[in-house]
Amino acid sequence: MLIGDAGTGIGSRIGGHVRRGGKKMREEHMKHTVVGITSEYRTSQTCAVCFQQLHQARYRRTINGEERIVNVHGAMECQNPDCPSFLQGRSIKPRDVNAAMNIAMAGASTLLHNRELPPFSRSA
Repeated sequence: MLIGDAGTGIGSRIGGHVRRGGKKMREEHMKHTVVGITSEYRTSQTCAVCFQQLHQARYRRTINGEERIVNVHGAMECQNPDCPSFLQGRSIKPRDVNAAMNIAMAGASTLLHNRELPPFSRSA
């Protein structure tokens, strides 16, 4: 199982105190399987299909008789016209599902090839 490092307190300090989040959940998972921790850098902002940047999904809504464009919370949209998901008419993705797929790919790349995929690397 691969999990992201956000919320685990790795390398962070709050008000002079060491942060201790995420440990209990990791310990529970470790009772049943091997757990690997990987970076979450840009995983919710990158398309899991074409690795291009995602944008906040929006739609038109009528509010008090006036049409407005509003954000769809929890949904991201790939606007790359060459992306296979865009070509299939499935360019809007749930943010958390997309991030989970990217965390799995980033962690697998690190485990198998001992290097990060460029879209998820801080140094790229």
